Amino acid sequence: MIYDNPLIRRYRYSVMRPRQFWVYMSIYIATLLLMFLINYSGYRTGDMYNTLSELFKSVFYQFLVMQVIVLWAWGTANSGSAITEEVVDKTYDFFRLLPLTPRAKTIGILVGKNLIVLLIAVCNFVLMVAFGLAADLNKMLLAQMILMLVCGAILTNSLTLLSSINPKGKRGKGAIAAFIAMIFIFGSVIINGVVALANKSDVEKVNGWFFEFKLPIMVLASIIVLYFSCWNIKGILRKFTYEDEPLFTRPGAYLFMFGYEFVVFGLFYHYLTNEWGRETLNLTFWMVSFLPVLTIPLGSVRTFDKYLEFAGQFISRKGGKLRLARLTLFSNLSLGVGLFAIWASLAAVTTYLAKLPIAEYLVLIGMIFTFYVFLLLMLELYVVISPSVNKIGVLLIFIIGTYSILPLALSGIFKADYLASFSPLGFIAHALDMDRDVAASDIWIAIVNLLLYVIPAILILRRHADVIKARQHM
Repeated sequence: MIYDNPLIRRYRYSVMRPRQFWVYMSIYIATLLLMFLINYSGYRTGDMYNTLSELFKSVFYQFLVMQVIVLWAWGTANSGSAITEEVVDKTYDFFRLLPLTPRAKTIGILVGKNLIVLLIAVCNFVLMVAFGLAADLNKMLLAQMILMLVCGAILTNSLTLLSSINPKGKRGKGAIAAFIAMIFIFGSVIINGVVALANKSDVEKVNGWFFEFKLPIMVLASIIVLYFSCWNIKGILRKFTYEDEPLFTRPGAYLFMFGYEFVVFGLFYHYLTNEWGRETLNLTFWMVSFLPVLTIPLGSVRTFDKYLEFAGQFISRKGGKLRLARLTLFSNLSLGVGLFAIWASLAAVTTYLAKLPIAEYLVLIGMIFTFYVFLLLMLELYVVISPSVNKIGVLLIFIIGTYSILPLALSGIFKADYLASFSPLGFIAHALDMDRDVAASDIWIAIVNLLLYVIPAILILRRHADVIKARQHM
C-alpha cells in the first residue's frame, strides 16, 4: 500500500492536520463558489454567455487553467521545497539515514508533499469532465487534455525535485523567488494558450509527425514529456543513492544523448524534405539538438579527486605506467568530444535529407567544433585548477563572457561586421541569417580559436601530469 510509506505518513500528519486542512479546503470551496457565482451572473444577465453550452464550456476552460496552477505550479513548488526544507531545518542528515530505498523516498516526497494538491486535483478533474460533457465537448479532447495535464505535472514535479537535491548548496528564498518569477513569465503564456485552445475547433484532430507516424499533437507531446519524466526520476534515484556522484555516468550520458537526439530527429524528420524553409529548418534542428552537447558535460563532471582515484587504481591494477593520453581519455574532454561527434553525425544526416550542400555545412560543423573545444577546455581547466585556486570559476566565467561578447562590441565600435563572427554568439547569428563568407572568415576564426587553446591546454596537461606523478610516488 502506498500509505505504508513512512514519508507519506509523515507529510500526511503535517499537511493534513484538521486546522491546516480546513484552511486549504475553505479557500478552495470559496474559490469554487465565487467562480460559479460570477459565471452564473454573467449567464443570467446575458453579458457573458447567451446559452448554457457557452457557460459550461467557459467554466470547463476555467477549471483547466486552475488545474494547471494546482498541478504545475503549486505541486511543483511543493516537490521542489522538500529537500530545501530538510537542509534549512538541519534535518537532512536524518533524512539521508532513513532506512528507505531511493524509490520509496522519491514516491514519499512526490506524493506526500502533494496530498492536498492531489485531492484538489481529483476534485477539479471530476468537475472538468462534468462541465466538459455538459458543454458537449469531444470526449477524445477531454481525455487528451487530462493526459497532458498529468504528464506535464509528473515532468515539472520530478524536475524540481531533481534540481533541489543539492545538500551542499543553500537555496531557500532564492529558489522561491526564481519560481515566482517563472510563474509570472510563463503564466500568461499558458493562459493565452488555453484561451487559444478554447477558440480552436477540432483540436483533438490536430496531428503531429514523429518520423512518418501521425499522432494527435497532445498525445505526442504527452508521450515525449513522459519519456523525459522517466529520465528525471532515474536521476532522482541516482542522486538519492550516490549523492556525491555526477548526475550522469558515462554510459548514461551517451544513452541520454542518443535518446534526446532520436526524439528531436523524429519530430523534424517529416519536414526536412519540404521544399520551403529547408535551410532554416535544418539550422533550427541543429540548435535544438545541440542543447545536450552543452548541458550533459555539466551533469557528468569528473572531479580532480576522481582523476587521482583513477590514476591510483590504474597503476596498481596494471602495475606499470599511466600515460598522459590515457588520463586525458578518462577526463571530461573525451566525453564532450564524444557527445559532439554524435551531434555532428546527425547534423550531417539532416543536411543530406534537406538536400543542402553537404561540404559547406561540414565546414560549418567544423567551425562550431572550434568554439565548442574552447568551452570544453574552460570546463576542464576549472576541474583541475579549482582544488588549489578557489575563485578560478569566477575568472573562467569572465573569460567565457569576454570571449562571447568582446567581438560583438568591437564589431559595433569599428563598424566591421566580420568581427562579430569571432564570437560564438555572432557566428551562430550569421549562420542563421545565412550571411557567411566561408572562404574569407572561417580560416581566421579557426586560427584565432586554435591560438586561444594553447594556454588552457598547457595548464591542463601539466595538471594531468601532476596527477600521474603524485600517484607514481605513492
